[in-house]
Amino acid sequence: MSNHTEYNRNHWDEHASNYASKPWQQKLLAQHIQELQDRRDWMGVNWLPESSSTSGSTPARKVRVLDYACGPGTVSTALLSYATSFTGIDLSTGMVDAYNANASRLNLPSTKKMSAIQGDLLSSPPSPSITGPEFYNFDLAAVGMGFHHFSDPLLAAKRLVERLKPGTGVLLITDFLAYEQVQSDDPAVKTVAHHGFTKEKIESVFTEAGCVDVDVAVREEGVMWDYDAVERKLFFARGRRE
Repeated sequence: MSNHTEYNRNHWDEHASNYASKPWQQKLLAQHIQELQDRRDWMGVNWLPESSSTSGSTPARKVRVLDYACGPGTVSTALLSYATSFTGIDLSTGMVDAYNANASRLNLPSTKKMSAIQGDLLSSPPSPSITGPEFYNFDLAAVGMGFHHFSDPLLAAKRLVERLKPGTGVLLITDFLAYEQVQSDDPAVKTVAHHGFTKEKIESVFTEAGCVDVDVAVREEGVMWDYDAVERKLFFARGRRE
């Protein structure tokens, strides 16, 4: 495990319990969730109809989501009505605990599954805990505002694409457009490996990872990240596994 990866794991283990404790964090997560819900058709996933989540009947088919670097489950929560199962994976045991606690509080019906496990998809080889067949053939693999923490974004994209259904599985990355780095004493800043990404860089990563039908959309209104008081632009990138 690299020093950067170890720092991230320790930091988020320590801060998982207060990840969304401040008003600016809560606002940012609410904005992220709303954007994900508004863009679900654009993602290109063959979602379940929303009515299937309230009918109580067994869905006609399975729709499976991999939520990588899942944190407390923002992506899973946003898309909860449109899929049958959500598998969270996070480097941090603290975040896995937060995800599973949130899932438990939702009192989901037996027809819907939401659970997380600790694992590192970017280690060589990936963690043994996430190598079983249940960790493949997802309809969607998503990283919600976590891509900038990865030392090797291209490797991350390739490993995620490998976990998708061939031909139909969709990779979704939400993160920040490139922004100017500023000095800050907040320890969270040290978890950052990339100060955002250009659209061209993200398009290249998706293409090299084996995706087609790549598209990058940008939220018009900026969002605030209070660690360094820099306004950022949130982007949403999707591509389908060939």
